Amino acid sequence: MTFLMLMLLAAPTPPTGLMAMKPVVCKTVDEAKGKSGAELAQAIEAEALRLARSNYALSALLPGEPPIACFRSTVDPSSLPRGAR
Repeated sequence: MTFLMLMLLAAPTPPTGLMAMKPVVCKTVDEAKGKSGAELAQAIEAEALRLARSNYALSALLPGEPPIACFRSTVDPSSLPRGAR
């Protein structure tokens, strides 16, 4: 029994830093609620810049209150580590 416990404790653990990349992410732009014109564009642009750091590009806007912005991944899936696909 002790040998089995030692084997389990010595087993390698999977890396915790890897995150799965989703091909498309859609989220509401809460900062754009009730805004129009330049204020609306600025709120959507701020959300796009926030996700651009994570290799996502704005691909669609869905009207509504608040509007929904959809982003697509710009990363080639074949270049990602196995656990992040």
